Amino acid sequence: MTSAQCQKTAENWFDKSTALSNQGKYDEAIKAYDAAIKLDPNYAATWNDRGIALDESGKYEEAIQAYNEALEI
Repeated sequence: MTSAQCQKTAENWFDKSTALSNQGKYDEAIKAYDAAIKLDPNYAATWNDRGIALDESGKYEEAIQAYNEALEI
């Protein structure tokens, strides 16, 4: 798979994650964010939005880690 194909697939997972988050399905969204991160670990927006979903789920320590990763990128 080329880099462009990986990015497209990561973007698809990111879009799915965002939709799930907007529906309040945070646990499902987190899994989809993880899939996007696996394909493109350097996409800061994914880490940031994963942090938001974790925060909304009450997983504050994990949220902080995700936010820190976004800041590192």
